Amino acid sequence: MLKAPKRDSNEEWKQQEIDKDEAFENKVNLLIRNGRRDVDVIKYIRKEKNLGLLPAKQYFDRIKASSE
Repeated sequence: MLKAPKRDSNEEWKQQEIDKDEAFENKVNLLIRNGRRDVDVIKYIRKEKNLGLLPAKQYFDRIKASSE
């Protein structure tokens, strides 16, 4: 039987740093302003940037907060 090593209990989840891409962020802002659903925009970010759900959501939240 194989066992996976335990994670360090003191390890904190870190937000993945994503390179700033102003042209892409402008495109995402345009999608948001044109009334696209948040879910659709997050799916678009995941597809274009090849990100997981949590990093894509964090990226979306950062862009949306900066546009408000």
